[in-house]
Formats: sequence, C-alpha cells, structure tokens
Amino acid sequence: MQRAIYEVYAKVVDANGNYNTLSGYPKTFDSKNYDGDAAKARLRAEGEFHECIGVMCKNDTRQVQSVILMDCCGNVIFSKCIGSLPEDAEE
Repeated sequence: MQRAIYEVYAKVVDANGNYNTLSGYPKTFDSKNYDGDAAKARLRAEGEFHECIGVMCKNDTRQVQSVILMDCCGNVIFSKCIGSLPEDAEE
C-alpha cells in the first residue's frame, strides 16, 4: 500500500488581533506509524480535525479560528473557519 501523510493545522486570530498557530499544531498522521495503513492514518487525522473544531466552537474569545486537514502534497481535504476579521482592521 502506498504511504500517506496527513497534517492538521490550527490557526487563530485572538481577541487582541494576534495571528497564532495553536500550541501543539500542526499534527502529522503518517501511515508508516499505523502499520502502513493509509486509511487508518486518514481516519485519525479526520478525528483530530473534528476534535479541534469542537474545541473551537466552545471558545468565544477569538476573532477567527481555522482548522485545515491536508495531505503532504498540499491538497486540502477539509477546512473550517469560524469568525471573521473586523471590517475596520488596520493594515
């Protein structure tokens, strides 16, 4: 079976307008760590993606929260963004 690698990224714009990567991210799910089982690696990555969204849905202090599941070639599998930047944001 062909090797597969997935990554979950979690980014936020906090209440002060600072753009940050959440602690512990990105997280990598490599099929070589799951006995070569690419489907299991993807399932674990999808689970992490959904758990991250669940945590984000319970946080009201951030302006923007986003999570992305992608493969090692840069193909986005899932993405979710909660919130938006204010219209009058300084550049």
